[in-house]
Amino acid sequence: MTVFEDARGPNVRVLRHAQRRLSPAELEALIADYETGGRVGELAKVYRLHRTTVAGHIARAGKTRPVMTEAQIDEAVLLYGDGWTLHNLGQRLGVADQTVRRVLVERAG
Repeated sequence: MTVFEDARGPNVRVLRHAQRRLSPAELEALIADYETGGRVGELAKVYRLHRTTVAGHIARAGKTRPVMTEAQIDEAVLLYGDGWTLHNLGQRLGVADQTVRRVLVERAG
């Protein structure tokens, strides 16, 4: 933990982690990895960033992709009808429970 000081004394803000800035080449590699199917959580570990930082880089680059394909949504609808839980569907499809819930609600409505 690093405490920063100036002429007025120690600052109240304490940084627990040093900021990591990506070089332009690293940013291009991050976006390329995302476009080839890399998941935000995995990329966050590889590039040593927070997942919201990775998501922000991806969004600023305009490189969003559908979270679930139509085939995955169709599968989720069928399996949910068979009694699968949102949690189990999320694990099977590699998405968050709430993502499954959202697409099921969208499909029903």
